[in-house]
Amino acid sequence: MVLIALGGATGVRADDDTVVRVSLDRDTIGMDEQVVLEIEVSGSIQDLPPPQMPTLSMFEVYSQGRSSNISIVNGQVSSSVTYRYLLLPTKPGTFSIDRVAVVYNNKRYKGNEVNLTVLKSGSSVSQQLEERATDEEGSTRDYFLEADVDKRSPFVNEQVTLTLKFYIGVQHYGSPELSEPTTTGFWTEILGNKAAYYQVVNNRKYKVIERKYALFPTQTGELTIGRATIRTTVAAKSRRRDPFDMFGDFFGRGVEVTARSQPIKLNVQPLPEEGRPADFTGTIGAFSLSAQADKREVEVNQPVTVTVRISGTGNIKSIAEPVIPQLDEFRAYKASTNESISKLKDEIGGAKIYEEVFIPRRPGDLEIPALKYSYFDLKSRQYKYLTTQPIRIKAIKPEGYAASADLPYASPDLTIGSRSRDIRYIKEDIGATSRPGYMLFVTPVYLVVNGVPVVLLASLILVRRRREKLAGNVGLARSQAASKMARKRLAKARSLAHPESAEEFFAEIRLALIAYIADKLNISPHGLTVDGIGRLVGEKTDDGALVEKLVGVLQKCDYARFAPASLTQQDVAESLAAAEDIMIKLEAVAFA
Repeated sequence: MVLIALGGATGVRADDDTVVRVSLDRDTIGMDEQVVLEIEVSGSIQDLPPPQMPTLSMFEVYSQGRSSNISIVNGQVSSSVTYRYLLLPTKPGTFSIDRVAVVYNNKRYKGNEVNLTVLKSGSSVSQQLEERATDEEGSTRDYFLEADVDKRSPFVNEQVTLTLKFYIGVQHYGSPELSEPTTTGFWTEILGNKAAYYQVVNNRKYKVIERKYALFPTQTGELTIGRATIRTTVAAKSRRRDPFDMFGDFFGRGVEVTARSQPIKLNVQPLPEEGRPADFTGTIGAFSLSAQADKREVEVNQPVTVTVRISGTGNIKSIAEPVIPQLDEFRAYKASTNESISKLKDEIGGAKIYEEVFIPRRPGDLEIPALKYSYFDLKSRQYKYLTTQPIRIKAIKPEGYAASADLPYASPDLTIGSRSRDIRYIKEDIGATSRPGYMLFVTPVYLVVNGVPVVLLASLILVRRRREKLAGNVGLARSQAASKMARKRLAKARSLAHPESAEEFFAEIRLALIAYIADKLNISPHGLTVDGIGRLVGEKTDDGALVEKLVGVLQKCDYARFAPASLTQQDVAESLAAAEDIMIKLEAVAFA
């Protein structure tokens, strides 16, 4: 029988952005199996009625409930509601599920069409799954746990989808208890559980409980996804009834069992060197970039907020900040950062939003140049650039504007210069102004009264020039503040130096080292990998032992985030001492 693929989940969009998406968790099942139908209704309209279902006479349909999600981004509210239905086929064939719709205010929002193929026998399974379902004696197992990934040789920071499936062919009691697999060397996000379904393996019907994870490898080389363990209570094998037991097996007897998955090894590949841009910061996926100003006309020295939005699929948390070029006509400051993560079709995505403030220095027609952002596109396996449109700003000369930035604004009614007039009293004989031989300017009172304001004025001028210098040179400001911030973070880590708070302790150490190096090099700390940090520091120093020690401490910090319970007080103390020693040696490295 020919298998027909799922229709694309690209619902029909109305003018008010309401979208209805229809999807199936599988496109082919057997007569003894079931499938989950999901209907997602999303948009800015809330409290929409449930979808209208077509007549599905070829299935038994059972509602599995619904889930909802509301997000607020830049004041815009959007919501989505997902309805789930369990379909049990009553006959084989290929069936189209169409005409799913939501009706609201006399408008009809129609969903996309999907197709399902029902085979007379169970759907085909892989030979590996059939072997896992068979024990050493050749009998079919009552239960087993299967783990699989969608790719074995990913790039660093590329999503790997891990799927755990617990197959159980006997009666069980309560909910199974899962011990998550160890994922050292990965940033992990749980995609969630699917509704339980049935599958036939080796002519035996199993109930399948499925759970998925999104894993993003943070380093290259061979990484291992550890075993997952699941415990549950199943019905005990039938035994001879006790004639003195008046209740017999009425209440049922159970025994606790354990199933373990096999570890999975991945060979994580580094990103290709060919075509790598000089400003590449490690962002990979599929993204789009936009920039929008909150106003196009503003007075000089008044702020314009530009919202930069990077959206798409990929590790949103590791997206680096766009580089703002040095501008002669604006002073630029970073205002805020926020992110929203979404999970669609087992892919992590979303948006990261940066707000940058630009302050015009002079009046006239000014332009914020186009922003350029590089990333590695997974589909084409090439480095790509995203660019925004230039933003034109009209800066208006305010009342009392002074052309020099060093002069304050003058009040409209204030006259400065030779045109000013005043009434002065003319005294014909002022007499003696001091005692003969007396020098007023050498007296302590004169020196204090007149010297202190001069010293304060000179200090204020120096402080102001320093601030203007730092405001015009973000890299210098970050470099000079790097040591102070690193000492603060190490001090906080020192207060957390005990095994009970090992996860927070190692997070502070990792942040202290990475942020210090990023500030010294004037780059974003987001998206930096352990290998990338080692390469950057190695370019600035010939001390190979320092680089090796730095990489070792950062790898230990990553490990501690996933296995804090296995750490001892000695591990914590050694890591703190190593981080402090690395920081002392990094102070001697010439990063500039």
